[in-house]
Amino acid sequence: MRLLALRHLPGLMALGLTALSGLPSHAGPAPEPVLHYTVQPRDTLWDLSARWFRRPASWPEVARLNRLPQPDRLSPGQTLKLPLRLLKPENVPATLSQVEGQVLLDGQPAQAGAAIQPGQQVQAGPDSSAVIQLGDGSRASLPPQSEVTLAQHQRYTLKAAQPVQDEGLYAATLRLLRGTLEVLATKAQRAKPLEVTTPTAVIGVRGTRYRVHADAQQPRTQTEVLEGRVWARNRAQPPASAILDSGQGAVLRNDQTVTPQPLAAAPDLSGLSARFERPLLRFTLPGQAGEVRVQIAADEGFLRIVRDLTLPAGEEAKIAGLADGRWYLRARQVAADGLEGLDAAHPFVLKARPEPPPSIAPRPRARQSVGTVDFSWTSNTEAARYHLQVARDAAFQDIVVQLDDLRDTRSTVTLDTAGTYHWRLASERADGDRGPWGDGQRFELRPLPEPPQVHTGEDGQIQLSWSARPDEKQQVELARDPGFSSVVTSAELAGGQWTLPSLPVPGTYYFRYRYVDDQGFVSPWTAPLGVDVPVDWHMLLLGAPLLFAL
Repeated sequence: MRLLALRHLPGLMALGLTALSGLPSHAGPAPEPVLHYTVQPRDTLWDLSARWFRRPASWPEVARLNRLPQPDRLSPGQTLKLPLRLLKPENVPATLSQVEGQVLLDGQPAQAGAAIQPGQQVQAGPDSSAVIQLGDGSRASLPPQSEVTLAQHQRYTLKAAQPVQDEGLYAATLRLLRGTLEVLATKAQRAKPLEVTTPTAVIGVRGTRYRVHADAQQPRTQTEVLEGRVWARNRAQPPASAILDSGQGAVLRNDQTVTPQPLAAAPDLSGLSARFERPLLRFTLPGQAGEVRVQIAADEGFLRIVRDLTLPAGEEAKIAGLADGRWYLRARQVAADGLEGLDAAHPFVLKARPEPPPSIAPRPRARQSVGTVDFSWTSNTEAARYHLQVARDAAFQDIVVQLDDLRDTRSTVTLDTAGTYHWRLASERADGDRGPWGDGQRFELRPLPEPPQVHTGEDGQIQLSWSARPDEKQQVELARDPGFSSVVTSAELAGGQWTLPSLPVPGTYYFRYRYVDDQGFVSPWTAPLGVDVPVDWHMLLLGAPLLFAL
């Protein structure tokens, strides 16, 4: 394909490039870009001027630059230096190769694949991002809340003998108005270095990966180099500039020199989970004093960024609204001067749906007696069936109940052992897609009251006793009937022992008790216990003198 393209360009079979695409070796202005052209048979300076120059009348300048004693005679194989400023370019569009969320092109909603003409503006809104593909294969990624103008995008059809792109050599300039621009510049030959400008700086590169930040509120620019090298210059008079190598960054203001600084190390993300099961992502990133910038993308290359936030180091990050699937998290530390450090990336899977249904009963930390336990929950419109687990531990390792394929929003389980239990639910769609387990809810089963023991003392008094805990109050009742419709006496005790009071009428009485714990849980009454109260002969003997007196 490249050879065929070259056949359509007579006389361009041996064009070479100087280091016009490279960075200057010093901190001063870059030298004028110049192309080296190897003369082909039948080439004349006038023909070259007519074909490739902005103004055909520029040939005398080329003759003087190359010290041609006879401008009308060129020898095949001869090398000519051609200033780039004399060559004739054409404006060509770049491409909006990626669109995520709300992206505007000159204020209008844009779609992936749209052409970006020189002078047009691209804006990424909240939770949105875009990628601009340049003609030389370079990409400029625009994260959320960023805005850039394609200031220059030109093509020179004068090409190298073995070009990287068949379309020609490109010259491109991006003007960052606000936010961040991350550039991945290819190592292709260019007509001039790829540049990113801001109101306060110019950043020039060859083949590299770097970030540029423009503050819309303050007259400052910052840049961080992740790969390769960049040349950074402010717009002061006279301007200050510096060469930044990989792992370095600089803050550019018009009132100070450009000082390269090392970038902060990438944070350690090894402690983050590889799977999240709640729609609201919650995690904490390690870090020193300062801030951490966090980005979430749909692709490993972070071209489709959907979340971008900055928060204090050590503060919990909360991210909502992501769909189930595979995602990529990227984080970097932010220094006090605003420079952002090296990236750390962490892939993760979000599986939060169908969401577990909200539970109704038992309530969290509820207490009830052993026996029948009624579980209930709210219906999930996405679910065709539910799963229920009951365990003795919060980690759900000691499972005592596992119920699947529940079609209703309630279930009854019998648990005869007192203790603390944990339960949780999961939803399943009709197609078998099962969601995660919900948060475990804790409840406690208290034992039923034990049957009391009856003791008669030497003095004839009747005592009832049973085991009781220190955190319980004991409520007792004594009645003449087993239905306790006629209660003779009642009391609330601190312990599990009660002495029957003196009763004027002998016969069978019925006793029961229940306990109330310190959380307000009230146990069931015990079964009625019949207690025979004998005739109190002592009381009768005390009344005998009265009988004889009669």
